[in-house]
Amino acid sequence: MGIDVGINPLIAQSNGEQKKPTKFLLQSEHKLAKEQRKLSRKQKGSHNRDKQRVIVAKVHRRIRQQRMDFHHKLSRELVAQYDFIAFEDLKIKNMLRNHHLAKSISDVSWN
Repeated sequence: MGIDVGINPLIAQSNGEQKKPTKFLLQSEHKLAKEQRKLSRKQKGSHNRDKQRVIVAKVHRRIRQQRMDFHHKLSRELVAQYDFIAFEDLKIKNMLRNHHLAKSISDVSWN
């Protein structure tokens, strides 16, 4: 099975099937921005700032765990179906330098 990695669709399989990407960062972007804004208004070194840093970290952790869960389920599905899987080799670091693609690539979490 050959797999072409992309942004939309996330993966295109050689048999024609496609998997749509999930936009976990875009879904949580409003909440993340709100919590980061609260953090920026706290006085440095204060106890309340430390508490707010934990809240921001929890939002980031939730996004990370959603991505990991999605990728794990997708990989288990592919491994269960196929004996041999080949992915294309991409230079992700170079692609992240393009500011038009960077956020989308980071959101689908290729690496």
